[in-house]
Amino acid sequence: MSPHPYLRTLLGPLAVIIACGTGVRAAAPAPITAERAIVASAHPLASEVGRSILAAGGNAVDAAVAVSFALSVVEPWSSGLGGGAFAVVHVGGESMTLDMRETAPAAATRDMFLVDGVFVPTESTSTARAAGIPGLVRGMAELHRRFGKLSFEAVVAPAVALAREGFPVSRLLHGAVAAYAGQLSPEARAIFMPGGEVPAVGQVLVQADLARTLARIAATRGEDFYVGETAAELVRAVKAAGGIWEAGDLAGYRPKERAPVQGAFAGYQVASMGPPSSGGLLLVQMLGVLERLPPCKKKICPRPEELWKGAERLHTLAEVMKRAFAARAIGLADPDAVAVDHERFVGATALERLAREVGAARRATPAGKLSRLSVKPVERMHTSHFAVVTADGDGVAVTQTINLGFGNKQVAGATGVVLNNEMDDFAAAPGAPNAFGLVGDEANAVAPGKRPLSSMTPTLVLRDGKVVGAFGSPGGSRIITTTLQVLLHVVADGMNTSEALAAPRVHHQWHPDRLMVEPLLLSPEVRAALEARGHDLAEVGLMGNAMAIWRRDDGTLEGAADPRGEGSAAGW
Repeated sequence: MSPHPYLRTLLGPLAVIIACGTGVRAAAPAPITAERAIVASAHPLASEVGRSILAAGGNAVDAAVAVSFALSVVEPWSSGLGGGAFAVVHVGGESMTLDMRETAPAAATRDMFLVDGVFVPTESTSTARAAGIPGLVRGMAELHRRFGKLSFEAVVAPAVALAREGFPVSRLLHGAVAAYAGQLSPEARAIFMPGGEVPAVGQVLVQADLARTLARIAATRGEDFYVGETAAELVRAVKAAGGIWEAGDLAGYRPKERAPVQGAFAGYQVASMGPPSSGGLLLVQMLGVLERLPPCKKKICPRPEELWKGAERLHTLAEVMKRAFAARAIGLADPDAVAVDHERFVGATALERLAREVGAARRATPAGKLSRLSVKPVERMHTSHFAVVTADGDGVAVTQTINLGFGNKQVAGATGVVLNNEMDDFAAAPGAPNAFGLVGDEANAVAPGKRPLSSMTPTLVLRDGKVVGAFGSPGGSRIITTTLQVLLHVVADGMNTSEALAAPRVHHQWHPDRLMVEPLLLSPEVRAALEARGHDLAEVGLMGNAMAIWRRDDGTLEGAADPRGEGSAAGW
């Protein structure tokens, strides 16, 4: 499958990738290093905002909140005020996760995206009814209330300035606007296509309405977005476009603290996001299975020379990945609506069983043998990830999104807020794929006030009660496998963060039953070996836009951004 049009400009970074045939290692520039803190995000301006907040006396959460709002301005096609997020936080020895996932409006119904009993995909992606109730603003305000040091106005101020004064259009923003120009609403076109044209790279883009919205958010600790002037305009605009929001939907939204999904790998503790994210459970499951296989079972996993090589490594990863995604399709959903059986995913009995299955699978296991559901889905990717780690052992990993590119392609009236289309992440028709090719059963069906299942996987790695690493990525269903592979490259392969992010990636999500690989990854010998084992190989576009931060043994912090994107790390 060819990459989405705006991703074609990213093929250049693959020049840094080396496929070795007996393993992978990337030729990449040295990561950013620092003694006191590292910020890594998908846009250099947002990373610099985080660094400046730290330099002004802010802590990891202050910096994270500031980066989140800054990304809402400079990456409008990937995330924003009109979306949601998951945060994994470790501050002062305390770990927690905050669920800022969107909720279904009170008027939502089980079959709202069916037409004459048939699921119509565009109904859940390209209409005002596709927009869930946003959680990002109140969620970030809650994180700041609980952990922040600086004033809320101080951490939002850089985003206000970026929207009011403008910023240079990047190549990715230019490409995204060009790709979606024909789908954008009139309000969105007025903002992102000033003068009716796709803005040139380097042209300054001003978002005056968004600046005013952000200023009201800063002055009210976010409450204006839910019960004030902004809230009223949001509801008016959504209803005028055919949506079903009511004032009570916004006023009643609350972020929710969740227990982290925790596991262990190679002597480290792993803390990730639990339901309504599937990411943490699947990541911890895959790491647990891998640790039960040679060579990790022999307790020598951190030695790169002892790891799986070439076709053996990729075959093992594929078998681990497809089992995780087969399990994801059944019984995962908003834990407030459905009881999620964590033991089925990460319990010791489940991990031992899966390790035995993978170890015995000398050929590719057909997808049909792993679950009763059977579909043929498609793939897309968006979202944004960032992280902050400080020398005192604190860390924050956040993944935030509006779902597909520019969400549902609409801006809500005079707010400057791009609306999400997260309702597509529900199982609108159980057994049918969503826009990311993921399937679900009745557990993830649409219901009022419910939160849709997600793949976002913000993850912290800890040792002795302190954060030593932060990982995550955008990429739809590929978020989970991208995060897994970057983490493995750092923890098990001994790569630095730049090498780990530049290394090529594979992905298997059970359905479609194929092992997806990035361009240039496979040598002819490895390809032939995988095909001989029964793997259906598909060369796809670039996977993910990950960020990674790691604390070296000497205490130095290092960080990097994925060369597939345009992000950066900033040190202090």
